[in-house]
Amino acid sequence: MQASSINEHRTPPELLQLDGVQSQHFRAGQTIHEPEDPANLFYLIESGEVRLYDVASGGTARLLEILGPDEWVGTAVLGQMPVYARRAVAVTDAVLWAIPALSLRKMLAEHGEVALQIIESMVQRLQAAWSEGSQLVFDDCRLRLIKTLVRFSNSPAAKRSADGVVLRITHKQLAQAVGAARETISVCLTELRLKNLIRTGRNQLIFDPEQLQALDPNGNAMIRMAC
Repeated sequence: MQASSINEHRTPPELLQLDGVQSQHFRAGQTIHEPEDPANLFYLIESGEVRLYDVASGGTARLLEILGPDEWVGTAVLGQMPVYARRAVAVTDAVLWAIPALSLRKMLAEHGEVALQIIESMVQRLQAAWSEGSQLVFDDCRLRLIKTLVRFSNSPAAKRSADGVVLRITHKQLAQAVGAARETISVCLTELRLKNLIRTGRNQLIFDPEQLQALDPNGNAMIRMAC
């Protein structure tokens, strides 16, 4: 599921002029909110990289999204949910605008154009999540891995290079995103590397998203692997 920003180019200025809005700095590795924290602040990312996790009752976390500037966390506020139900972590030093829930809902009621932008982006994210979830029962681990790599190639964790993109992610984090064991992901990555479809480095992967996408069934060039 690829994240969508409220505005492709900039944050609506109305959001930053609300009562109680504060700019907050988070260090790399610092948690922005835990699943059980009260959902009373809506965060807009000004700079840095933030990752959103789903946390199971046993403490196991799954990486859901990699977010960057002009994207947001804390969407539980929009649904008036009591808690965030997700974990948000700053992966790099990050600056976020913290908007009080009451101020946000009041402004959205008075500014239909901003509310419409948020609704449109939320629907896009929901549709993408439904589409991704509906394919899980049909996709093997390898296909889920490829789709995740392609999705994250457009995230703030990726940078363009002469060979495609350089994605900053560990095998463990990738396993969290795919929903598979780390060992299984390592096997799949090794097979892709042996086929010269991906190169690995220290906490990073280098690949051409278009080349990987061609291995998807929609690309008419599927290659089955054991994992």
